[in-house]
Amino acid sequence: MPFLRATRPHIACAVAALWAASPAQGQAVPDSARADSVRAQRAQPLGTVVVTPGTFGLLSPARGSAQSLGREAILARPQLGEDLFRSIQRLPGLASNDIGAGFHVRGAEVGQLHVSLDGLELFEPFHMKDFDNALSILDVQSVEGIDLVTSGFTSEYGGRLGSVLSITSRPPRTERTRTAVGISVSSLRAQAEGGLAQGRGGWSVAARRGYLDLALRLAGRSDSLSPTYNDVFAKFTWNAAPGHRLAAHALWADDVLEYRVKDGSIGSRYASRYGWITWDAEFGERMTARTVASVGRLGWRRRGDAQIVSGGPRSTVDDDRGTHFGGIRQDWLWRASDALIVKFGGEWRPIEADYMYSGVRMRRAVVADTIARLPDPVVVARTASGHQTGLYVAPRLRPARWLVAELGARYDGATWSGDASVSPRVNLLVTLSPTTTLRLATGRYTQPQQAFALQVQDGITDFAREDVAQHLVAGVEQRIALRAIIRVEAYERRVTRQAPRYISLRGDMRVFPELEPDRVLLPSTSGQARGVEFGVRGLGLGSLDWALSYAHARVTDRVQQVDVPRTWDQPHTFYADLTWRPAPGWHVSTAWQAHSGWPESPVQFVLDTVRNAKGKGSPVVLTVYGPVTALGAARLPWYHRLDVRVTREMTVRGHRLSGFIDVFNLFDVDNPSAIRYKTSAANNRITVTRQPELLLSRLLTAGIAFEY
Repeated sequence: MPFLRATRPHIACAVAALWAASPAQGQAVPDSARADSVRAQRAQPLGTVVVTPGTFGLLSPARGSAQSLGREAILARPQLGEDLFRSIQRLPGLASNDIGAGFHVRGAEVGQLHVSLDGLELFEPFHMKDFDNALSILDVQSVEGIDLVTSGFTSEYGGRLGSVLSITSRPPRTERTRTAVGISVSSLRAQAEGGLAQGRGGWSVAARRGYLDLALRLAGRSDSLSPTYNDVFAKFTWNAAPGHRLAAHALWADDVLEYRVKDGSIGSRYASRYGWITWDAEFGERMTARTVASVGRLGWRRRGDAQIVSGGPRSTVDDDRGTHFGGIRQDWLWRASDALIVKFGGEWRPIEADYMYSGVRMRRAVVADTIARLPDPVVVARTASGHQTGLYVAPRLRPARWLVAELGARYDGATWSGDASVSPRVNLLVTLSPTTTLRLATGRYTQPQQAFALQVQDGITDFAREDVAQHLVAGVEQRIALRAIIRVEAYERRVTRQAPRYISLRGDMRVFPELEPDRVLLPSTSGQARGVEFGVRGLGLGSLDWALSYAHARVTDRVQQVDVPRTWDQPHTFYADLTWRPAPGWHVSTAWQAHSGWPESPVQFVLDTVRNAKGKGSPVVLTVYGPVTALGAARLPWYHRLDVRVTREMTVRGHRLSGFIDVFNLFDVDNPSAIRYKTSAANNRITVTRQPELLLSRLLTAGIAFEY
């Protein structure tokens, strides 16, 4: 479609402009220092032992897992923008594209990732949703630590089939007031923090203002594309009494996009509002608890039109949705002894969602020897409300010095869909030697359809039953002295029940995917993801940090007794990261990745004849996508890319100055995301021209920040 093709260069420029000039603040802890402090798992306190395979600790100086990376290592990696999600996309088992900040963990959909910030679950935490969720709403500089669990997570987490991303914000530094400012062509960032009452309390505020319209004009784009975004994160902490700490949080994000060209237009607004209070309490030496009380609101507003069918009326969209929610959650931990702890808790969340959708998709057909442009209208107006409940208990015990076991179970229910289920889970850690650990996990996982997640744009107005999956994971970690860690992990996620859903067969990005001719119903009720991952990471001795990984995996849906690959299925994936510290304050990092080409949609071309008023016939070619069971019969070419990033930090008169230069796709490799077809007909023959839709070319970005 011309309108969507016209947006491609603008999308590239917009994504190129998504960088914030804010390298790491505070003193980084080198990986070599952490390596010397790592102890054997059996010597750790029972509550800090990581029993889940596929756990990665990021940003913090020390996490429970040996598979951890410090703030210095993460922020020095090449990344298209100082973006939280993009900074971790190259971990083993993750798949993503150039444009979107979201990622698929072991083949799961982005919506099957449980994301939480300081104990509160976040829904759709992205800016620029019309550009494939191009940026997360969290500034990486506001984050203290990230724990990613790729599968087999324990029973305190519910409501998701895939994986868990737990984010902890940075505590305010209270010794004095600090301010940091970063500026770039595309955005302005500011952060301030300080203390009060002689350090008893602390506060911090971080804000970003993106003005990508200016970036596009400076890049030579002078038309009407005008995307802007904003986000603010504020935190206040207070030590109320010994062992009792209160914190109030607010997260606010907005997006506005306006664009109009000859064959289409779009106007959209998105809003995310979260407010929550946490209370961390110690009741004696053996009992601790966390309470989280929250309120929130999300809003989606899309309007526009597109010339899907040439020569006919435009397809249109008018989409206005919103949801309000609240909730309270408690997590308790009882240390019964050095060999037994018990985790238990629950949450209750009321929610109400409103839908107002009106759309018309135009399609072309030959009817009675004439070209007909037929409208498919979709009109939905409804409200969904109810509450979601979760309860869990998980005793963890150490029956022997070499064995830690966590046996958990949880109950989940959602009233708007009528779901209620119990999910048992088991996690084991076996210390084979001081340098070798084995982790095993199995369990049942469920995901009810969220009250605000109906695919009303495709005419779905009723909630389906919850999706159900069984995880089975086994992983081995082997430490080689203090130099490297080798990790091998195998997993299977069997989806025993899932609701049929609408998908887009092509992988290229569209502003209004529900209007496109490749939009089809995937009538799958089951599926599976299987894979083996191999990884090795250097422990940062000397001036080099490095990591290598390879994953062999398949993710499929079962359709009519056929295993159909998902559109992001990557049977083979390679990642390599290398960071060199040639001098104090300098980092030179390279990142290479390659993976199998994504499945290509089957396309059929039908030759028909239309007749004019005089009865004279002329040929016409109709393009038909599908069937869905043939998806993956052909694949796109292999994807590969090399990125480079140079960062510099220095102190000038007691103030911190930092900057970076980042080159995305250094060798300007053409990586297609889909194939577009042009057709013509003559003498009862069809001529087809294939045109690859390319992902991003070479992009150079840079930034600078100042802290005082």
